[in-house]
Parts: sequence; C-alpha cells; structure tokens
Amino acid sequence: MTSTPSEGPDVPDGASEAYPTPDPGLQLIAEGVTELVGFGAAVINIRRGDEFEIVAAYGDETGHTVEGEMTVAEMLGTRFPVSVVTDLLDMSEDWGDIKFVPHEKNTIGEAEGYWVPDTDEDILKDPQDWHQLDELLAPFYDENGELVGVLSIDRPTNGRRPGRRQQRILNRFARQARRAVLLTLQREYLEERANNLLEAQSFLREANSQLGLTGVLEATQEAMSRGLDADGLYVQAQDGEGGSVVYSSPGLGWNAGDSNNVAAGQAYQAHQATRLWNEGQHAIVNRDLLLHAQHHGDAERRKFARIGIEFLDAVGADSLLVVPIGVETTALGHLVLVRGAGRPLWTDAEGRLAMEFGRDFGRIVLTSNAYTQERDLAQRLATADKVHSRLIESVAQELHNPLTALTTGIDALRHEDRGSTTWFQQVGNLISRSDQLVAMVDDLLLFSRFSDPASRPTLTYVDLAPLLREIFEQRTYESEKRGIEVSLDVPSHSVEVLCDRSEIKAAVLRLVDNALVYTHRGGHVRLYIVESASEAAISVTDNGVGIPAAEQLQVFTEFYRGTSQAIGGRKGVGLGLSIVDRVARRHDGRVTLRSEPGTGTRVSLVLPLANGATSFG
Repeated sequence: MTSTPSEGPDVPDGASEAYPTPDPGLQLIAEGVTELVGFGAAVINIRRGDEFEIVAAYGDETGHTVEGEMTVAEMLGTRFPVSVVTDLLDMSEDWGDIKFVPHEKNTIGEAEGYWVPDTDEDILKDPQDWHQLDELLAPFYDENGELVGVLSIDRPTNGRRPGRRQQRILNRFARQARRAVLLTLQREYLEERANNLLEAQSFLREANSQLGLTGVLEATQEAMSRGLDADGLYVQAQDGEGGSVVYSSPGLGWNAGDSNNVAAGQAYQAHQATRLWNEGQHAIVNRDLLLHAQHHGDAERRKFARIGIEFLDAVGADSLLVVPIGVETTALGHLVLVRGAGRPLWTDAEGRLAMEFGRDFGRIVLTSNAYTQERDLAQRLATADKVHSRLIESVAQELHNPLTALTTGIDALRHEDRGSTTWFQQVGNLISRSDQLVAMVDDLLLFSRFSDPASRPTLTYVDLAPLLREIFEQRTYESEKRGIEVSLDVPSHSVEVLCDRSEIKAAVLRLVDNALVYTHRGGHVRLYIVESASEAAISVTDNGVGIPAAEQLQVFTEFYRGTSQAIGGRKGVGLGLSIVDRVARRHDGRVTLRSEPGTGTRVSLVLPLANGATSFG
C-alpha cells in the first residue's frame, strides 16, 4: 500500500487526529471492504496530475515506511507518484477487476513512500498465507482508458490470500468503487465548470463597464484564457454597426494587421462559424487531422486544411478550439482558443464549457442596455438556484431511505458470524442496496443532463431494429431470472431515424425495466416497432398490474411514483418515464401511454423517421 508521508496533512501539536475529511461515498466503500469482506486496511486514491491522492482510508492497522510508523487514518490526504501504481500493475496477476501482486514479484516493497503493515510473521507457514508485501489493487480507468484512480487493499483478517469466493466479492466492490470514483471526478468537473461560469459572469460585469467590444476583450482576455486553460484567444465578431471587430490576445504570435494572416484565419474560421452555431456545436482543429485531410480529402477539404495549417503556423499552435458566437438563430462571429505545441489537445468537455462563452459574447454583441443584461443574468441565476434547491431537496428525500437501509444492514452484519450463510445473505442484500443506489444516481445524472438546455443530443442515422435486438439480448438474463417471457418483433428491413443512439437506448431500457418490475412471474413483455410513413413507434407492452387512470397523467412528472405494487423488484427514484419523455422531446418525438389496471400497460416512444413524409396516427 502506497503513501508519501512527507506530503501528508499538517497536523498541529496536540491535534493528532486533525486529518482531512474523507469523501463520504468513497469512505463508505473503504469501510465495506474492510468490515464486510474482511481486511485490515483499504484506501481509495484519485489521480491528481502525476500523483495519486488518498481520499478515503479505513482500517485499524499500523504500518511502517522509511519515515516511521503510520496508521491507516494518517494516510488520508497523502500523495505518491502514479508510477508506483503502474509499476505494481506491471507485476500483478489478473483477478478480474482486482489485480494481485504477490510478494515474490513485488520489487518496490521497500521503496520510499511504500506503506508496509506491521506483522510478527516473518516466515510463511503456507504458500497461501498473506505476506506483508502482498498487494491487492483495483485500478480505475475512465471512458478514454486513462488511469484515474485505484483501490488498495491490505491485510486479510484471516491471514490468507483471498479464495475464489472472496475474489468475487472484491470484484463487486471494485466495480462499485470505480463508479463512485468516476462520479466524484464528474462532481469535481461540475464544480470546476461552475467556477468557470462564474468567470463568465465576471466577464459580463466587466463588459458592462467598458465601451466597445475591443475594450471588453482587453479587460477580460487574461481571465478568460486562464479560466479555459488556453494559451491565447482570437475573436472575430460583429460590432453592431455593420462592421466587425478582430482581436487577438497579446503574445499569441498573431498580427491582426497582417493581411495574409487575416485572410487565412478569417477564411477558415468564417467557413466554420455559421455552420457550428446552427448545429449548436464547437470544432476542435488539430494539426494531425488537418495534415490527414490535406493528403486524403477532396479538393474542398484540402483547400481548407491548407488554410487551417497556415493559421496554426501563424499563431504557433497545434490545437484550436473554435466556438461560434451568436444569439438564438443568428451567428455573429467566432472565438478561437489556442494551445501551443506540447499542450494537451482540446476535448469535447472543454468545448461544451467554452460554448457558454460563445453565448455570452453573442449577448454582449446584441445588447445595447448593459443594466438590462445584468438584470437578465441575475434572473437566470435566481431561477437556476431555485431549481437547484428543489432538485437537492428531492434527491435528499429519495436517497434517504435506501441509505438508511444500507447503514442498518451494515450494522446488522457486524453481529453475524463472518462466513456464515446469514452473513453472505446480508452481504448480498447490501450489494443489492448498493446497486439500487447506483441505479438511482444513474437516473439522476441522466435526468440532469437531459434537462440542461446546453446539452444537445449527438445526432446520427440509427437503424432501430439492431438497437432493439441489442436491448432484448441485454435483458434476457433478467427476464429469465424473474420468470417473465420477453418477445421481440422488429421488421427485417431498416427502420432509420436521426437520433442520439445512447439516449434512445437509455430510454427504451427504462421502458423494458419498468415492464419487468410491474409484471407477475409467468407474465409476458413484448418489445416491437410500428411504422407509419413519417414516424416509428418503439412500443413496450406488458400484462402486468397496470396504472390507475387517475395517475396516468402524473407518471411523467419527475420523482412521481404511483401506487401500483412493484412485483419484480423495488421501485426506482421516479425518473424513468420523465427521462423517456425528455429524450422524446429532445428528438422532436413524443411518448404515448395506454394502461388498464389489472390488464397491463403499453408505452410507446414515437420518433420521426429519417425521411418521413406524413404524421403517425
């Protein structure tokens, strides 16, 4: 287990327990690994650049490093190089999500910053006995395959290396810990995003005190570049008098008065601006992509690739983020954020954040009354704060009961004999409760995303028939376990719609899951497609408990859960049909519902066909 004491928290004299506050969710997982699975120490680390920081630590073990003795609690807040983990992973044996480093392969056990538990056993009596330099790791990777966190576990209480049953339980905890770490990182990103939006608010206030767009840019370009981690910025926008303003930040390596530079840059960017604004998108321009287009594209693509490379050369950059400026349906210009050679390439997440600035620029360009601008912004912030407060209150209410049940289960488990049948049943119940919480959080994240006007679906042409076959296969195991027959009826020909595939899949999965939850064992659920000339309806029908007529208008309201009994599992957080409804509206579609108590329910997600002509009746 790794820790660097020299970079740990400063503990004043007489306050030896003044450690940093651990992340509550991650701390609960660390406690679960030690108390439920049977280990003396567990820590969870999150990557910070080239280092890992311990953000949760639990256990009553004491170990030693080159700096002296250290308890597990004292490790909280300490940091160590990422290379320590990658070196350990290179030595490890694959146990699924868990990686095991036997002491025979551990060549860094005495390295500085490596925590070794104290033990009186120097010689192993059996090869399966746990050695103090044995190591259990669960690396966590993000969607891009980057190592972002790690769970480190040490000192099994039975003194033995984990067997197959214990390995399976550890793997379940590792998957839960990965979800929690990714959620923590997402929360930190959202906090950073909020801070950047405050920078945007400050930008607007600065704009209110300046005369002209150039003055605004001169006063705020440093804060904007810092907030978006750009090496510089370039702006071309309408000045409100039929002309345009061209501005580049100092040190960019761009001379706005150089006619060749202006021609190259403006020609390339003007080609992008209107299209990007109309599509609600940003553009990431990298040198490698332009070089590829220059050699493999058609004549038009080669032309603009050449202009783009000339612009990159002129500003001394390898990566550009092009953000359109506009208001409503009107494109007013573009903002270009620059990163030089050796800097990280721009990401889509950063592009979505920068789109906020494009909208703010558009408002500045068109708004002649600065006080009205501030008042409108204040009203938006006040409305967002009210929505935020209501959402927090609702989420707290919905999560309180399962969290209480989880805590009660953990407490009850302490009184059971470890390894007994009741003990394993309790562990299974706790894992089920944990899965329920994860499902709730997933619904909340989707609901938040689909409710954000700035979040737009990524539209591609999707054939619905293969998508429904994929969903059918994913829910086969669950339906068989519940004793419910699920049938699929899709046409052999293509049923193509323009949509965000992941969003449509998420919506249909929730319809199928709802049907399984409210259908008796031995019942039947049908998933099928009905077409008209212009629309396709994805329908899910069941012969379950049905929905009372008085409740059918309310089931699409967020956090609403009806009175019908959940037959095949617990009720969710009350967001399933709300998510389906929002997905439908984001795709210019709609949701229809027909239900009869005691007979069953049919819910249909109706979407426009890619080349539809008339309305679906």
